Amino acid sequence: MTESEICILVTGVGGGSLGRELIKSFQIAKTNYKIVATDMSKTSTGLFETKERYITPKAESADYIQLMLKICKKEQVKVIVPGSEIEIREISKNKQLFREEGIEVLCNSLEVFEKCSDKFEITKFLEKNGFSSPTTLLCENESELEKIEKFPVIVKPRSGSGSQNVFLAHDMEEVKFFFRYLKKYSVEPLVQEYVGDYTEEYTVGILYADNGRLRTSIAMRRMLEGALSTRQVTKDSKSNKKCVVSTGISQGYFDDFLEVRKVGEEIAKTLNSNGPINIQCRKNGSEIIPFEINPRFSGTVVGRSLVNHNEPDIFCRYKLFDEIPKDMSYKSGYVLRDLKEKFYSIDEMNEIPQA
Repeated sequence: MTESEICILVTGVGGGSLGRELIKSFQIAKTNYKIVATDMSKTSTGLFETKERYITPKAESADYIQLMLKICKKEQVKVIVPGSEIEIREISKNKQLFREEGIEVLCNSLEVFEKCSDKFEITKFLEKNGFSSPTTLLCENESELEKIEKFPVIVKPRSGSGSQNVFLAHDMEEVKFFFRYLKKYSVEPLVQEYVGDYTEEYTVGILYADNGRLRTSIAMRRMLEGALSTRQVTKDSKSNKKCVVSTGISQGYFDDFLEVRKVGEEIAKTLNSNGPINIQCRKNGSEIIPFEINPRFSGTVVGRSLVNHNEPDIFCRYKLFDEIPKDMSYKSGYVLRDLKEKFYSIDEMNEIPQA
């Protein structure tokens, strides 16, 4: 394939979403991209960042895949990048249909996606393969909470993303409260050891494909301060230690962080990854402890792009041109984030076509 304008389609482009961050990354890449955006809501801000945009049905809809193929054919799309987890699952299931139309899909394999989506099973997988991991309990009923050996702990769903319904509990009373809360809304809870110190939390992005033929990594030490990046902040009454649970919005300091990156790369290799993976971990002394693995691009992709490591662009060029970056280094420094408001008229809203 010769390089000219490359038409890519990004799905799930609502405000604050992975899809929206993917658009930003492609926009600042040196490659000449034409971006098509889709979302199921006409109020999704990413739809207003591109000339070509469509409102689509939910990914669970029976006609979703055929409609996406129709858009791809109409716009001559060469690459599709799903920007939400439900769309990653559906599009990954149907990778072959897209490939038959000459369309590359930028996501991990369905096998890896499903393995990582079960937060209990991925913890067991890490332990089995010699990686550190937090002590994790899958409790079906309240009496099993008595197995907890020490506090504080994290109470979170067995599946899910974006730090939704993740809570920090300092004693049995709090654990039971959050356990009952999740159970009430039919969410299967996990109870996980709270590890390390919040000042040593890292997010690691890895591209690992074709048995390591493509292998890149980048790490940022997270800055867990302020309302944008912190969901819950408490102080443990016994140790007087400040405890923090983060939101899905990452900002912080990029540097080499070789020890952290090496662990991330080894996890990706052991998982037999074939695409992007993002790992949240904490460094506790010399120990690197992963506590969250998402087999997809991360919302931190724009920050990584700003320090000269544009993962969506790297993976796209690898898929289309078999290109592997010669220089894997990136800049050191801080990437900070904020909120930005925009006004859109009713006429602008109504201009977006329905797929």
